[in-house]
Amino acid sequence: MRKPFAKVARRTQVERLRRLAVRDLPAWGLADARVRLLLHGYNTTFRIDAADGRRYALRLNTAMPKPEPNLLAEVSWLAAIAADTGLRVPTPQRTLSGDWAARVPSPDHGRSVAAVLFSWLDGRDLGNRPTLDRARVVGRAMAILHDHASGWSLPAGAELPRFDNVLTDLPNRFDDHPALNAEAREVVLAAYQRAQACQDQAFATDAIIPLHADLHGGNLKWVSTGSTGGGSSGDGLANLRVFDFDDAGLGVPALDLAITVFYLRDDESLEAALKQGYAQVLAAARGSARRARGHGRRAQPAAPRRSAGAGQRRISGHAARLRGERHVAVAALARDREVPA
Repeated sequence: MRKPFAKVARRTQVERLRRLAVRDLPAWGLADARVRLLLHGYNTTFRIDAADGRRYALRLNTAMPKPEPNLLAEVSWLAAIAADTGLRVPTPQRTLSGDWAARVPSPDHGRSVAAVLFSWLDGRDLGNRPTLDRARVVGRAMAILHDHASGWSLPAGAELPRFDNVLTDLPNRFDDHPALNAEAREVVLAAYQRAQACQDQAFATDAIIPLHADLHGGNLKWVSTGSTGGGSSGDGLANLRVFDFDDAGLGVPALDLAITVFYLRDDESLEAALKQGYAQVLAAARGSARRARGHGRRAQPAAPRRSAGAGQRRISGHAARLRGERHVAVAALARDREVPA
């Protein structure tokens, strides 16, 4: 009898998924390609080496069935970013029949698993402790993504989830979680309510645009070859690769920045460098808009440009308040022996 997928060893899981990937590859004319594991986690990604030397990354959406409108939005935005900006992102590859994904029934999941083929990205993971210069480059890249998103429209049939709830899609267990006693529950609920109030305020005053929503060092690569500044402009963007748009959704620009700052774990110098890089791109965009108006052309600045200064002030204030509330919550929880600090 075939053991359930969740009950078998990791090695067996990977081998089963590798066989599934092999069944997907003819959809792109890659039946003879070599398949090697890259990552087995929330989803599973394989490196694909074609017989002619081309290289790709094949992602299997194994964790949960991603809604078709969400998948269409992700790949459409990636294709547009690759075409419209200088950012290095994985370009989705259409199948021979013109589809963005292939689907093969998986007995382990009781459904067809979507497989998406992307162009290969070289480089090493940036990690969550980059140099200050590289943190500035990440800020620049994020600002370019926001600028592009503010002028891009979802194609027909595409949808992205809206990130207006602090808990996103997680269940609210504050009232019944066994690890919370009455005192700890009161503190955690207060912190949650304050955080939600901050997010509500941001959503009420800023533009809602597509966000990467997971822009941390594990989803960024850095190529050190060539000029250390990167690119002819010396801004470092030619060295950076941005990938894993699987968590993309709709939100305010400040939310994307806040998510990235969370992964920096209170390193104020890296946080400042990230924001500095972000502001540099917005300042250049505002200058271009002023010059366009001066020449009599109608300028249509993107939403992040209109609120750059105010947005950064809100981000700094919200981050400081939420850091303080997190420390208060941890201290209160530590008093309950069921929840170690």
